[in-house]
Amino acid sequence: MNLPSETLDSGAILTRARALVPRLRERAAEGERLRRLPDATIKDATAAGIFWLLLPRSVGGAGGDLRDFVTLIRTLAQGDLSSAWTLGFLTAHSWLMARFPADVQQEAFGDGAPALMAFSANPPGKAVPVPGGYEVTGYWGYCSGIMHADWVVITAIIEGRDEVTLFLLHREDIDVQDTWYMAGLQGTGSNDVKLEQRFVPAHRTVDFDDLLGRRNPGAQLHPETLYTYDARSLLSFLFPSMAVGAAESLLEDYRGRLERRRAAFTKTLTGDTVSGQIRYARAVSALRLAQAALDKTVELTVQANASSPETLSVELQAVLKLDCLSICRMAWESVEIILGGSGSSVFKTADRTQHVMRDLHVLLSHMTIDEDGMQAKAGEILLGRATEADPAKNFT
Repeated sequence: MNLPSETLDSGAILTRARALVPRLRERAAEGERLRRLPDATIKDATAAGIFWLLLPRSVGGAGGDLRDFVTLIRTLAQGDLSSAWTLGFLTAHSWLMARFPADVQQEAFGDGAPALMAFSANPPGKAVPVPGGYEVTGYWGYCSGIMHADWVVITAIIEGRDEVTLFLLHREDIDVQDTWYMAGLQGTGSNDVKLEQRFVPAHRTVDFDDLLGRRNPGAQLHPETLYTYDARSLLSFLFPSMAVGAAESLLEDYRGRLERRRAAFTKTLTGDTVSGQIRYARAVSALRLAQAALDKTVELTVQANASSPETLSVELQAVLKLDCLSICRMAWESVEIILGGSGSSVFKTADRTQHVMRDLHVLLSHMTIDEDGMQAKAGEILLGRATEADPAKNFT
């Protein structure tokens, strides 16, 4: 689907994304039941231009920046976290596709439409060189976006080499495993995938570090600043943005509950009680800290990438990672305060609050939000104890 050029403005796309929030809320239960996003949601996202947001103008995109991306994810999360997750990853993965070499981009974007791409990196498979390319074998977990993708990128180690390489395939060339049975984020459909000696032509491969780094092929092709970023400078904001957006929506719901719910054994509205007012104030305070930290960390990332043509220092990467972890923690603190003052009714299966809580629990279990591991590595870096060549490599 091609959109008129006048609709491919980042501000217009974000406005249309905000208009989708009520529909995303309405479809959240359907997504859980289907264990993937409803087709109507993908259709709405396409019509809104969401998948064009970060694409360069040379392939028909809006040329959006990091601020636009964070705003998009935060907005979608106010509707439904599974939708924010899936649409956010598909948007980010299209941006990654535009970092591939020119011949791959011509193949992917040749029809003027965004390339919806799923991506799974762990664990790497095996690739054996054959005439014209490679035969790839492997099994990869948590392939977000796979239920709606046209393309899939997986990782493998080429026989005789040490570095990880990315391999791009058509969606129909990979076997999807029906494994996505989760307590939360059920609507993402992040199933596992596998290959058995599947041929991948050589031109659809790229070194993992080259694609993610600041000198990726797309940086030589597109003038938009975002293509000069290390990919981690954008991908690291996926989860903090979702956490803040989800907490914002629950705080809005909570205020409405305070205006309706009566204190136990009384006719007094909970919002008229001291305890209700204190709890609401605490929730607002925790969320404001998360919001302020998110805004500040985004600006710091933008400024740092603009001022340095080289990779950001490992010390700055450690600080930015700590900030992203803190944003998630403060957003969750706000949610916990809300839950503590909402009564048992929010745990009914039809209630939206418990749905969002379950989604957030699963989101915050992601390996990139592993506070113990990430904080230990950040502390090692900031104390000058790191010994690896790239100690911040796994700060995504």
